[in-house]
Formats: sequence, C-alpha cells, structure tokens
Amino acid sequence: MENILLMQLLTLSLFTFFMGFCFCDGFKLHILRKLIWFLAFLYLCIVTLKTKGNFDLVDILPVSLILAILLCAWQKIKAGKRKQ
Repeated sequence: MENILLMQLLTLSLFTFFMGFCFCDGFKLHILRKLIWFLAFLYLCIVTLKTKGNFDLVDILPVSLILAILLCAWQKIKAGKRKQ
C-alpha cells in the first residue's frame, strides 16, 4: 500500500511541476491565477486522500487540468483586450 501511495505522490509531484510551472508560465499566467490553481490542486489532493485513503488520480488530474486550461484561456482573453 505504501508503495502505491508513494508512486501516486511522485506522479502528482511531476504533474504539478510540469503543469504549474511549464504550462502556466508558458501562457504567462498571472501569479494570482497560478496561486488559485495551486490551492485548488492542493485542496483536491487533500480531500481525495482523506475520503479515499489514497490519491485517486482519476479524480484529481482531470479537474486540475481543466481548471488550468480555463485559467490560461481567461489570461489570453484578458491579454487580448489590453492590446486593443
């Protein structure tokens, strides 16, 4: 059981690094939106761990991915309005 939990934690750590820093920085996401994403991701991880006893990647990854895409789209729309 501990080995599975460690593998899930490693997967979440890699996902956080690549999504949070590479994807969000690539879209020049504002720091406040980045913090919103990290806090929502942390909340999902904690709730999933408390309710299911492990990190259920099926519940965590899609929700956080959709949130990151929405925040980046919002950033692109706001950046486009500023240029006009």
